[in-house]
Order: sequence, then structure tokens, then C-alpha cells
Amino acid sequence: MPGFFQLDNYSFSDDIFLTIPPQITGPNMPRKRLTQAERRTQITEVAMTLFATKGFTGTTTRAIARAADVSEAIIFRHFATKEDLYNAIITYTVEKRSEQWDQDTTPPPDPRNIEHLLRDFAQTFVNRNRKDSTFIRLMMYSALEDHKFREKFFAIYSNPHMRSIRQAIQTGVDQGLFCAVDPAESLRSFFYALLQYCISRFIARNETDTPERDDAMIENLVTIFVRGLRMDE
Repeated sequence: MPGFFQLDNYSFSDDIFLTIPPQITGPNMPRKRLTQAERRTQITEVAMTLFATKGFTGTTTRAIARAADVSEAIIFRHFATKEDLYNAIITYTVEKRSEQWDQDTTPPPDPRNIEHLLRDFAQTFVNRNRKDSTFIRLMMYSALEDHKFREKFFAIYSNPHMRSIRQAIQTGVDQGLFCAVDPAESLRSFFYALLQYCISRFIARNETDTPERDDAMIENLVTIFVRGLRMDE
């Protein structure tokens, strides 16, 4: 017996996939046929943009199908449910951002180099979110909608650069160079300041400030943070 896929308010048999006519890009030009992997990636990338704009509950499979220029049946051929598609989007987004961080060259966790470590991480983080705010948008929607995949977003921040900063703070505390602070909480405070800046500048506002404004904020934040860490002379 053929299986069925739930498409919004309708169910379709697997046999429907045998009767969908080939789509074309012009009067006589057939569209390039995508492989299953290519089609899955295409649907994921299109849906990612919609989810980042309207959230999980505000995005319908019909809208995704229209934007991807495919039938809803094709979407559910690759993803059993809308939640499976959302899971694929989160995994895809996190993996892409993780690859970026993993490819970076991370300086050694030297507490005497803490200012450079913080500035380099801050500039990279802000610049990446200035160029593409999709990641933060998805993270916000996932948190606001209490979606079960939101934990995956925060796993991204256990990257090599942040681990190096945390280790540098711990070493500085152990050597008496820094105040007796909690390295994890201190790093989290620094990160949340950067995250809030990106939300207010790249998402909450219609127009963002120039990169020069980013640099000024970062210099000010790093200065305050480092002075708070170091012991008095």
C-alpha cells in the first residue's frame, strides 16, 4: 500500500510523484534536472530564508514550495514533515557556521595576548553577522517559539576561538594576572554584548551603521572588558 504525506491540509499518495510533469524554464528549454542531493539542498536554502523571515509557525509548506518552484509533494518527498525540514535547516546552518570558525587560525591562549584574542573574535563575529544575519534570525525565532532545536544554535559558540579565550582567562586568573573571575561567565558576558549589538544593528533596524561604527564599539568593549580583568598595578 502506498504511503502518504501530509501537505498542509491534504494527503497524497506516493504515486503522485510519478505523474508530476517536468517543469521548464522556457517555452522549449527543459529545466536542468537536479539530483536528489541538489534538490534537497535547494529546498533547504529556500526554506532557510523564509524561516529566518517569518519563523517556523509563520512559514507554510505552500510558501516554501512556491519560493523553491516545486510542488509541496516534492518537498515532502525529501522531508517527511515540516519539522524535519526545520531540523535540516538548523543542522545545515550550524554546520556552515561551524566550518567557518574551524577554518580560522586561532592564536594560542596566552593571557598576555587577551586583548588581541578578544578583538579578533569580536571583529570576526560582528563582520560575519553583518554580511549574513540569517543565523541570528533563525536563532531568535527558534528561542522565541520555544523550538526544540534551539539548543543546536548555542552549540556553535563552543568554537576553537572562544575556547582559547576562556583558557587564556583561566590561565590569567591562575597566574594572578587577572581578577578572580569565572572564565566561563566572563566569556559569556562578552559574547552576549556582541550578540545584542548584532541584533540591534543588523536585525532590529532597517538600516545598519557603517563598519567603522562596528570597530568603535568593539574597541570600547574590549577596553572595558580587559581593564575589568586585569589586577590593579
